[in-house]
Amino acid sequence: MGLLDFFRPRFRLAIGDCSTRALTQADTFPVNLSGRTFDGQKSPLCQIHHLSGEFSLEPLDPSYPIRLDGREITRETPLRPNRNYALSLDKHLILVRITRKPKQIGDGFSEGNWDLAPRETPEDRETLPASQLTADHLQAKFKHPEDHLAFPTYGDACFTVADLALSLSTNPQQQAEAPNPLPPPPAPTPHNQTPSTERRDTHPPEPKHQHHPCPYCWKDFAPGDALNIAVHDSLTGDPVLGSHVKKRFAAERFNHLGQALDAEGVPSVDLACPHCRGRLPPSFFSQRQLILSLVGAPSSGKSYYLSVLLKLLPEELIRSFSTNLQDGDPSGNAQLNEMKNRLFSATTPEDAFISKTDFEGVMYERLHRDGKLVPLPRPFVYYLQHLESPDTRASLVFYDNAGEHFKPGIALEDSPGALHVASSAGLLFLFDPSTSPAFRKLLRRKRDPQLRTQATDDQDTILSELGVRVKKMRALESFERIDTPLALIVGKFDLWQNLLPPDCLHLPEDRPLTDQEIAENSSQVRQLLAKLCPTIVANAESISTQVTYFPVSSLGHSPKEIAEGPLAGRLAPNPKRLQPQLATTPVLWILSQQSPSPLHTS
Repeated sequence: MGLLDFFRPRFRLAIGDCSTRALTQADTFPVNLSGRTFDGQKSPLCQIHHLSGEFSLEPLDPSYPIRLDGREITRETPLRPNRNYALSLDKHLILVRITRKPKQIGDGFSEGNWDLAPRETPEDRETLPASQLTADHLQAKFKHPEDHLAFPTYGDACFTVADLALSLSTNPQQQAEAPNPLPPPPAPTPHNQTPSTERRDTHPPEPKHQHHPCPYCWKDFAPGDALNIAVHDSLTGDPVLGSHVKKRFAAERFNHLGQALDAEGVPSVDLACPHCRGRLPPSFFSQRQLILSLVGAPSSGKSYYLSVLLKLLPEELIRSFSTNLQDGDPSGNAQLNEMKNRLFSATTPEDAFISKTDFEGVMYERLHRDGKLVPLPRPFVYYLQHLESPDTRASLVFYDNAGEHFKPGIALEDSPGALHVASSAGLLFLFDPSTSPAFRKLLRRKRDPQLRTQATDDQDTILSELGVRVKKMRALESFERIDTPLALIVGKFDLWQNLLPPDCLHLPEDRPLTDQEIAENSSQVRQLLAKLCPTIVANAESISTQVTYFPVSSLGHSPKEIAEGPLAGRLAPNPKRLQPQLATTPVLWILSQQSPSPLHTS
């Protein structure tokens, strides 16, 4: 044993129950895996040994057939560490893995899916719908179920479909529905554990607060399930994400600092989601995550608003709330930082131009979700911490979604890039008055280039679709409302402010608005919207119980039409006239509605 072996976790046996998808572990060897006979007696079925660095599995009871990876075994069989084995014990299916990291047993295991494939072509897998996961369906569909394989993870460990059907025929739920049920054999348990530990075989998943939603695919996972990202150049090429991406792996070796080592012995400090395999931001598990979802029609100005917001918000927070907002992931935030710097460093409108977010452009990354590669929006992560109370902190995650994601007809399973709205701590809907026929009619005398362009107004439809998707993902009826704060931002305030009575709004320049001022501004804006665009108000207030209306100008002036060059005909701001108005107010309001609010100390 080398010196560094003292710093590494010892090998354990990870055990995954394929019916409940619960994970248990045995910390010492040998391990007896047991079932129960129908009269309730425990019966050891096999034993896993560890001797002189070698591992093996030995059947103990010849009256109970044991199959390892679909093959019946009758004698002691060697097992390799860091590999999943499919073990069929007395009609019960489990995965076993000898590993230093027993909380990981394979990508996709916790999702509960089964993939089926012919034995001759195991790569031709298709996911079995949950509605078809019954013994009757499998026996009717497959004439020779022993010639087909069933995979409980994305790896190679598999059972035969015949084993899967047999295990389903003794499923506890099905037994309970039978006329004269017999007590089913429970999940196998490590025989050398104490009774209190044995009960963990049917323990529920970890409490929700111990899980974290991935900022890419928004699926929950426990910290121990995160993958590491390889560093060495020879380890480029992930089997799921493609040849250009560094491999993701479940760490088994560690250095004296506790850092995971990749296959070439290089320390790996970056983690990845076990579901989509996207790179997680630094310090991802150290603080709560607040997702702020910005939604709007195509070309409504979301990218300009987000760029202005992330320029002004850190200044407002440090000045008025003694709170620091810092870039939490400089490499992941590179695209947003580039837009922000371009806008505020520009000297000409051409330099300040920001193109709309494309459906699958640079603001998106193709990642693995539910068995296929799909475009998912890049999260922009910032860390919020109160200077006088360091424990008051949170991670803010922003998204710049293409407006097309919220058009009806875009299937969630084919383009899930908008699913973050269902996990968000606050929704921001950016309404563009320059495309609204009612606003354009009242503003027709203005010589503003935004009013001369051809415009299609489908904003009420997109807002309605936003509500449909949030409620669908949260399993709510159409008439129910969420309690997530919804900030309805009426943008380009400099264009339409003359439609309101003079001096009816609070517009301080050197401080944030008070709660009363926000409410009074909201009332004025809502009255105008209810008169001109009543369906926008109706849709917003059918989504959330907390809707507030905000007048905002990202630029503070009308953009200029570029006359010549590659951007001829495009509209861009004059960087010398940038004067945003109330851009930070919607986000500050959403943060104030959180419980507890990261803006206030106890």
